[in-house]
Parts: sequence; C-alpha cells; structure tokens
Amino acid sequence: MTGSTERSVRIAFFLSELDAGGAQRTVINIVNALPADRFAVKLVVGNGRGGARSWLSDPSTVVDLDCMHTRNTLWGLRAFLAAERPDVLFATMIDANIVAALAARFVRERPGLILRESNSHRARGDIGFLRRRAVGWAYPQADAVVALSHGVGRELISDYRLDPVRVVTIHNPIDVAGWSQRADAARKTSPPWGNFGGGGPVLIGIGRLIRQKGFDLLLRALAKCEGAGRRARLVIVGEGPERPALTAIAAELGVADRLLMPGFIADSAAWYAHGDLFVLPSRWEGFGHVIVEAMACGLPVIAFDCPYGPVDILGDGEGGILVPPEDVDALARSIDSLLGAQEARNRLAADALRVADRFSQQRIAGQYSRLIESVAKRGQVWAN
Repeated sequence: MTGSTERSVRIAFFLSELDAGGAQRTVINIVNALPADRFAVKLVVGNGRGGARSWLSDPSTVVDLDCMHTRNTLWGLRAFLAAERPDVLFATMIDANIVAALAARFVRERPGLILRESNSHRARGDIGFLRRRAVGWAYPQADAVVALSHGVGRELISDYRLDPVRVVTIHNPIDVAGWSQRADAARKTSPPWGNFGGGGPVLIGIGRLIRQKGFDLLLRALAKCEGAGRRARLVIVGEGPERPALTAIAAELGVADRLLMPGFIADSAAWYAHGDLFVLPSRWEGFGHVIVEAMACGLPVIAFDCPYGPVDILGDGEGGILVPPEDVDALARSIDSLLGAQEARNRLAADALRVADRFSQQRIAGQYSRLIESVAKRGQVWAN
C-alpha cells in the first residue's frame, strides 16, 4: 500500500446485505458521518437490495456484489480489494467478518483490517463448532476488533484468545440531534397509529421480529400487568419471521386487541415521539441502539439487563431502568410502576436526553475516525 499520508484514507466497509437491521444502521451511520476531507468511502455489499439503502446520504458509495449468500461474496470482495486497493477494510457480523479476513489474506497488498462484533456469541447459542473455528482463525487476523459493548469485548478476548490491545469498545453512533428534532416536529402532529391507542398509554418496541428481540416476553409481560399497564397498548415496529408466532401468542394471551405491528418503518421518530414508554425485552443485545434513539426522542426506557449492551447505556440508572434478564414478572411490575408515575417518567425522560448525547454520531464517529486512521498507518508500514 503506497501513497502520501496527506491524502484521504480509502476505507471500504463490507456488509453481507442491506437488510434494515442494527448492524446495517450502525455502519451506514458511520459512513454518513466520516469527514469527506479525510476519508474516501465505499460500501461493498453482498446484496444491495433492502430497506437500509434509504438511510445512506450518498447511495453512489455502494458497490453491489449481487450475491444471495454471504459465502458467495469472497471472490467478488477479493476482486474489489485487488482493484481498488483500499487502505482499510471494515466488516461487521460473523460471516461477513470471516469472508473479509479471507479476502484480505488473498490479495497482494493487504489492507488494514477492522472487524466489528455486535453480539455475545455465548448468548446466541447458534454458532456451531465449524463457525467458531472460523471465527477463531479470522478475528486474530484483524488489526483491530471493535466490540459493541464492554461485555462483548471481554467475552471475545476470553473465548478467542485475542490480544486485549487490539480489542476496542466503541458503541453505536446515533444521530441524537436528528432524532430529537424529528421527534419534536412529530409531536405537533397526530400519533401515527391513529385511534389505536384509545386514550390509554402506549408502549413502544422496535426491532426485527426474531427470537433475540424477546417480543414474546414483552407480550407475556403486557398480559401480566395489574396496574396502570392494564390500559396500555403495545406497538411493535419491525418485520421478521416471528410475526405469525407473535400474533398467535397475543391471541392466546388475550391481548391481540392491544397489539399493533405496523411492519418496518424507515423513520420511527413519530412512533417514539408519541409513545409513553419504550421497552427493550431482548434476550441478548450487543448494544441496543434503539434505546439511545428512544432516549434522544425524550422517551423513558425499560430494558432487560441482558448480555451485554443495555448496561453500558442504562447502568447508571439515568434515562431508564434495567430489570433482570427474561424476568417477565419484573418487567410487568416495572411497566405498571412507570406508567403509574408521571413524575418519574418525566425525570427519566429529562435524563435520557443528556445520556443519549454520550452516543452521538459525531462523538462516536470521531472514535471510529481515529481508529481507522491508526489502522491505515499500520497498513502503510506493511507495504514498505
């Protein structure tokens, strides 16, 4: 790798797809926030179709490899690296990380390599022997491994014998000011759910409809509410394979008329803005960027203290409260308690705006900028 240190750092981000998930949102937030005078950015994706494309400030940065499966992207990514010779390759999510490490190994001028891990491998429980072996080879190849929370970082170091010096915790970058401004504007309009609320309090949950997100646990907590939560309605914004199961559970518990699932919403600021309480019932969560989005919109939060991310945000007891992991009864009691205490909700909402700023896009992008530039310099040393 050659070139003057004064030129922009050429950084290639690699995603397997543009599905509208948390990892995609984070990478796109970084892409949007990196200073144009310091970085020349390309976003290489295995499959360029998906809702996350709408989040890009500049869609022309996308290089679509047009592959349906991550495993098929290896040679396309390798060809891109050989032709474009970026200073740094940045990947996220297990399979994309493995492919990125292989592709970087197969090019003559190896780029600096940053791999980002967003979740607990232990908590997931779906990583077989061969994938663990592949991770155990790939992650030590990286110049830096970004852990989304301190707990994820400790686990990676322990399980894959990573050099602690190369593992850095950087939280998700959130456009805090943007969310706050859009929420303020949305409050001047009617709630996006029309008459669904029926005058009662509205709980907001946002995320993919998958087991990890624990919306089945939230439905069970809603059914157990005995105080102010008995009047509550629940809106779950998102889409995924668990929709039929969640619909069936709601019917079984007798809360189907209190549930609205509008599907994927590109900008959920209005939903946050008109809610009374945000609930994150995840079984595990690398970080939980929706917590910060809700806080930026002035919404108090209840979350399970699951491995590992929520504690990094709510551990100080400001802006929201943590309840024991997967404890449905405790979650129901917390919902009842906060919905019945307007003053407590107001206090948490006020704290939330201040806490959210710790994770602002500008602040986190600065951390990523420094890391990328540091790895790029190491890459230039290898080429000499």
